[in-house]
Amino acid sequence: MAKKPAHNILISFIGNNDCDAPEKPGAILSILEKLPFDRLYILYNHEKYLRPASAILEYCRQNYPRMDVCYQPALAENPTDYNTIYPALYAAVKTIQKENPSADFTISITSGTPTMHACWIFLRQGGVIDSKLIQIHRETGISEINFDLDDFPKIQNVNTVKAELTKLSRENKNLKQRLKLQYDEMVGVSPQILKVKEQIKIFAATDIPIFISGESGTGKELVASAIHLDSVRKNKPFIKVNCGAISPHLFESEFFGHKKGSFTGALSDKEGKFKQADGGTILLDEIGDLPSEMQVKLLRFLDGGSIQIVGGKEEKVDVRVISATNKDIKVLVKNGGFREDLFYRLVQAEIFLPPLRERDNDKILIAEHIVTELNRKYERNKSLNPSAIEIIRNNKWSGNVRQMKNSLEAAFVYPGDEITAATLKIIELDNRTGEITIPSEGLDIDNELLPLYYKKALELTNGNAEAAAKLLKLEPHTFRARLRKLGKRHGFTGYADR
Repeated sequence: MAKKPAHNILISFIGNNDCDAPEKPGAILSILEKLPFDRLYILYNHEKYLRPASAILEYCRQNYPRMDVCYQPALAENPTDYNTIYPALYAAVKTIQKENPSADFTISITSGTPTMHACWIFLRQGGVIDSKLIQIHRETGISEINFDLDDFPKIQNVNTVKAELTKLSRENKNLKQRLKLQYDEMVGVSPQILKVKEQIKIFAATDIPIFISGESGTGKELVASAIHLDSVRKNKPFIKVNCGAISPHLFESEFFGHKKGSFTGALSDKEGKFKQADGGTILLDEIGDLPSEMQVKLLRFLDGGSIQIVGGKEEKVDVRVISATNKDIKVLVKNGGFREDLFYRLVQAEIFLPPLRERDNDKILIAEHIVTELNRKYERNKSLNPSAIEIIRNNKWSGNVRQMKNSLEAAFVYPGDEITAATLKIIELDNRTGEITIPSEGLDIDNELLPLYYKKALELTNGNAEAAAKLLKLEPHTFRARLRKLGKRHGFTGYADR
């Protein structure tokens, strides 16, 4: 819910001298006794300060009922480390400014560490925030800090975008060190992704089934892999299964394996995915597409830890199950498309991955990470031009991280050492006007347009022609016939037989 407008705002870290409030009023409450404010932002660098912050909140509700009190994280494990304090404080200030675009700010630099005090001065003098700086002393009271001295050094402005990238990258690096996770692919420092990282760390220490939800392209497979790599199972297999890409009549064989001769076409023994994952972790992606008959068999495994090999014996396996989907699984349960008892077995703990459009400055960090990986892949030395960064920051990224990666990779085909606004082509479905245009020379739909959809369907189903046909609402034999007709010229050779 949006906050009501506030014109006069006090911002302060909560320090050790504020932790005994209200019995022993520290700097924050002492300032409030002397100066009126519409809103108070209490910044904290560690969760341990939330309890004394709540005491200040309760005191203010009783004594200053018209003033809002807000908590604002500026997380940094070491309160004397400039490399963590400054970017955390910078991000907190930007959030506060966004919520209060026309307010007058007063910053108390009394509470907190000397490092925090110095960073407030850097932000004020560097033009990041236009504010009044104050300090309070038991004997002299409140005094404003001014910089009218002739010999006070000026802080020169630098390229804003470059400075922001540097600060964000530094913060991301230090957050990784703080979390001490066994992987480094989870890029981002937004509160939402920080919460995800904390959940990964907690859930990796258990063996309970984990359910990952989120839009397509948000990184559900990456999170599942991170849980595996940070667990005691990290040296065992991590097996990924796309439930939406397996032909229905092959589900049981794919999941649990089969013995030679157990059915027509079973020319040899086959080890199922659960057996392959023995001792490790299995990711059941697109779990919402699991047929009802397989839901029963998966439930049986979760209850007893045994698999029934087709044409063979029952066998015990030790597998940690992680499931994921971009669908609303609760709606599937309500509509009868997913078993309620299986839902409660799979969804014992849930991790929600926010869409990229809600992750603020993470978009820039992720883009930089992708460009670094692409430079390594193509042996290039490209960088993001400020114009491209502005587009990345403002675009809504309906396809999330996957769409961003594809857009940046497409930009690598252009010459030059910079990715610019002109070379960063972002295709958004929502940008369509509804008009259909046909070029003057005509359009061969069968050979120019439809093959693009065929290729995409095959890509999404790992080359499974039957599953691809299902996506395109075609009969499998019709789809295979079209693939054979298009053949080698469109790169479909061999797909018709899969």
